[in-house]
Amino acid sequence: MTDNTSNPAEPSWTVVQQAAADDGLHLLRVLDVGVNFPFRNYPERFSILWEFAELDAEGLPSAAELTRMKDFENALCAVMQADHAALLVMVFTEPAHREFIWLARNKSAFQNRLNAAEGLGEKLPITLDHETDAQGEFYLSYATKVVERLKPAAA
Repeated sequence: MTDNTSNPAEPSWTVVQQAAADDGLHLLRVLDVGVNFPFRNYPERFSILWEFAELDAEGLPSAAELTRMKDFENALCAVMQADHAALLVMVFTEPAHREFIWLARNKSAFQNRLNAAEGLGEKLPITLDHETDAQGEFYLSYATKVVERLKPAAA
């Protein structure tokens, strides 16, 4: 799914952290899907919003909540990405919440797998949003600012 020439099997993530302490974006992780990624094969975009239950002084999640989010992300990646049904492409960490952006092949399959993966014990503080985006416009609006190789080459 990537054209990462150093190791094509390994995803390449870019992380951007905000230095200023204000109410804006704190951290963004963007997966470099490569210049030839077939967005039309992943036309469904899902946003999973995790509202933080325990905040520190900067409005970021507690260590326990970070562990729960990591476990959730890992479980969901295992369920979604094993057969390329969906791909986690961005993770935003902002004051009071984290947002996971997924590109999926099929809307109902994604929702069914999410329900299966959500069985990690207690009810999770998440909400789900969906839009069709067959051109990858949402992803590209962020990735082209962050991942250099996605920018068009100068003619």
